Amino acid sequence: MVSSLGKAQINSNNLQLVGEARMTYLFWDIYDAKLYNRSGQYSSEQFPLLLSLSYLRDIQAKDIVQATNEQWQHLGKQSLVGQYDQTLMDMWPDIQQGDTLSVLVENNQASTFFYNGKKLGVIRDPDFTESFIAIWLSPNTSHPKIRKQLIGQ
Repeated sequence: MVSSLGKAQINSNNLQLVGEARMTYLFWDIYDAKLYNRSGQYSSEQFPLLLSLSYLRDIQAKDIVQATNEQWQHLGKQSLVGQYDQTLMDMWPDIQQGDTLSVLVENNQASTFFYNGKKLGVIRDPDFTESFIAIWLSPNTSHPKIRKQLIGQ
């Protein structure tokens, strides 16, 4: 199946929607998140996994990197804070309202990032991959309501 994600299409390898949620900060809507996998039922051990964020406002890449680091601090992943800043800044563009940033995790070893369906690059580090997805899917996430919606609870 090919899923429409933003303005372009990426091959989602027959993935089905597991759940979706809207991220709101204070009174601003930030993005709509969708989680996909093969079965449409969430399991932390099931890959591939696709997380797609469709942005509802403009946001600079540096702010996304900063938010990633803040979430890693919340999750107790201090060793990763700052470690991937330059890699992510080089990969992620500034986001305009309506853009989609997605990550495809095929085997919990690598994260492939897409911007409006176009491949941006790959980070091949199991620690990064697990920790990045944990921002949304860990039971210890700072946004448990979003996690529950994404995993279909």
